[in-house]
Amino acid sequence: TIYLRLPLTLAIIDGFLIGVGDAQYVVPLDMVAECREFTDSDAELAMTKNCINLRGTALPCVHLRNYFGRSDPPTRRQNIVVVRFGARKAGLIVDHLMGQLQTVIKPLSPIFGNVRGVSGSTILGSGKVALILDIPSLVQYAGEREISQLSLSHNNWLDSKDNKSIILRTVH
Repeated sequence: TIYLRLPLTLAIIDGFLIGVGDAQYVVPLDMVAECREFTDSDAELAMTKNCINLRGTALPCVHLRNYFGRSDPPTRRQNIVVVRFGARKAGLIVDHLMGQLQTVIKPLSPIFGNVRGVSGSTILGSGKVALILDIPSLVQYAGEREISQLSLSHNNWLDSKDNKSIILRTVH
């Protein structure tokens, strides 16, 4: 008889594997709403407004490359993974969409407890470690950045001489 003891802190989740440079991350699959190509018009909006236009709605976004301080250059073709938490959505800008997988997650040690945007880690079949993204905190971060940008845009509008119109957006 062979006994295998697993710590209670281990769990298996369905995930979606994404890549930024040579780093890999797992997004819980039940929080992925859709994936789409990151276009040049998306890039312009994301750079200036921290959001993209998703079918006529402003979607706050996070460049995972910048968020995690990666220095490698982006790939020529990037993608947006639209994630949701409750009624709120955000776009994660990534280099690679690698597909669905089931993975065993392990919580981070207490030393890394204050790292925002990461909820755990896993070891992939290749032996590489992938971080599991904390989607609620990333959605909150994206929303905070969009609100901050709206505030800046509003102040710029008040200071401008061309104040004939203003565009109002609802942030959820």
